[in-house]
This record gives sequence, structure tokens and C-alpha cells, in this order.
Amino acid sequence: MNTEDLKKLGLNDEQVKEVMALKGEAIKAEQAKQQATIDEITAERDSLNEQIAQRDTDIKALKKASGANEELSSKLSDLQAKYDADTKALSETLATTKLNSAISEALGKTSARDPQDLKAFLNMDDIKLEEDGSIAGLNDQIKTLQESKAYLFNEGTQASYNPAGGSASSQSTNLAEAMKSKDFNFTEFLQSQQGE
Repeated sequence: MNTEDLKKLGLNDEQVKEVMALKGEAIKAEQAKQQATIDEITAERDSLNEQIAQRDTDIKALKKASGANEELSSKLSDLQAKYDADTKALSETLATTKLNSAISEALGKTSARDPQDLKAFLNMDDIKLEEDGSIAGLNDQIKTLQESKAYLFNEGTQASYNPAGGSASSQSTNLAEAMKSKDFNFTEFLQSQQGE
């Protein structure tokens, strides 16, 4: 858009000057915005180039230092190997702990008389902890143990215990009731309460 186009639209000279001044300000604002973006990109590029140059310098210095000092390089390799071994051992220990906790929790939900005793009969090599938290291979082993070593499980039946020659005491365990008896003996009552 130029002054001739504005005059064709019916604007007078004063109006054309004002429109052109506004257009000039808009152009200057856009140029300033574009220049700021260019300056930002240039600064970022320069910073990255400096970082790359510094990295290259650091790498050369490290290579020179490690080449001159084989002992330091050897120690660094030893430390890295130790770190890797420790990390692996820690991961294995953590996995074993998670598996043992999951097994103990699962055994606690069974009818085992003592879950720790039952755990001694399990083949741990066949038991794996799945990603979803389930335990593969445990239920089959528990079923096998219920059949082959039933004494490890409480099946819910309890036989009454009647010792040979023994009979239940006819004396009440309540003192007030026991005192109503004709042949009440306080000493015998106390002994029976203490289990003597």
C-alpha cells in the first residue's frame, strides 16, 4: 500500500500522512520484534558453540590426564566395576526381599499352622514374583504340601481332649457359685483356679 492507493480511496493529503505514519510505526514494531528474536537465537547459538568448545577442551584434558596417569584410570575402572557389582547385588537383594515378603503374606492367608515352617518346604527356585504382584508357582506347591504333609495345616477340625482317668471338675469356676456348695473348700478352690 502506497500514497497513490490511499488517494484513490478518497483520502486527502493529511489523512494519507497519518495512515503512512501509522504504517511506519507498525513496520518498526514488527522489525524490533523480529530483531529481538534474531538476537535471542544468535545468543543461544553462540552459547551452544561455547559449550561445545568447552566440552572438547575438557575431553582433551581428561584424555591427557588419564593417559598420563594410568593409576587414576585403573582406579576409575575399579570403582566403576564395584559400583556396577553393588548396584546388581542391591537389585537382587531388593527383588529377593519383595519375593519373600509376598510369599510370607500369601502363606499367612493359608491354613498353615506356622507359615515359617511351611516356607522351609517350598522350592524357592520354582516361585517367581510377577510384575502384577502375583506369585507364580506358589499355589501348586501349597496344594502338594497339603496332600503330602497335612500336619502342617490346620484343617479346622479339633478333637476334644479327654485325658485318661481325668474328669471335669464339678466345682464352679465362679467363687460365688462355688461357695453355695455344701462341701466348698476355699483352699481347694484357689488351687483349682491356679491349676494346681
